[in-house]
Amino acid sequence: MIDILKKVQNEDIDEEELVGNEIDESIDSDDDIEIDLHERIKDLDLNDADALWNVLTEDERNEFEAVVRGDVGSVLPQWEPWWMYKQEARLVEEVPSSGDDEHLKKCPCLKSVPKFTTITNVKPSPAISFNITNVVASYAFIMRYFNGEIDALETITHILDICQNLSSNTNFNELDTAIESVAQKCLQSELIETDEVSLEVMKHDTFLILKGPSPDNNAYYCKAALSHLLEIFDQAKSQLKTVTKENATKSEGIFSKKFPENMSYLPKLDIINLKFCFISQLAITASVCAEL
Repeated sequence: MIDILKKVQNEDIDEEELVGNEIDESIDSDDDIEIDLHERIKDLDLNDADALWNVLTEDERNEFEAVVRGDVGSVLPQWEPWWMYKQEARLVEEVPSSGDDEHLKKCPCLKSVPKFTTITNVKPSPAISFNITNVVASYAFIMRYFNGEIDALETITHILDICQNLSSNTNFNELDTAIESVAQKCLQSELIETDEVSLEVMKHDTFLILKGPSPDNNAYYCKAALSHLLEIFDQAKSQLKTVTKENATKSEGIFSKKFPENMSYLPKLDIINLKFCFISQLAITASVCAEL
């Protein structure tokens, strides 16, 4: 909400045809508005939309409503995926760049997972690498779909809607079919609206994740993506346990009534499946990936 208001305020100044002192006065006024907004929200819980709504002026509320009922995507900055970074090729004797290490710190933290051989004595299926691709492609699409801002329960619901390996334990024997499966599920989904351009971006993102930041560290992005998924699954599992209780006791404020967070369209998830099936399968996948 705050990002939208600040963006609208900045655009208002850019569009005004002002000259001389009027420009300076307008900029000063805009700075005052932003400072005033900061002062009003500094002690509030930024996750409490109703509390934020209560401190907005009438003009700010009108601006926010106009944007929300229009094209929100044109106002919010586009998320830059962490897997877009590629280390430059260097000679063997060159010292590694500190910038490379700094970027890896911005990736999701790698989870500490048991090795596959400690979980089972069964030899991994040759399909495991293609199954990983199916999971990674689903993850890449959904991360962009939500512009990097994710709600765990909503994210997992959408991922399970397009990832056949996780939702139905489907095995894949080819890289292309593992990725194309995600594309087709996106087009068939009742939860997702997409187009061919977005699906091509998903395919390219999957390629970048599988390639990694560099040839000598090519599995890092894949490990990071699977680790992030494990974290999201854990959060969704916890969220699923409490969401019903919270909804029953939560009183709606003005903002919640005007902009209801209606997630009733999402299919219900089973906590048992989340706990014992999906997280276990992702843990095994991450274990295999850790040995790549």
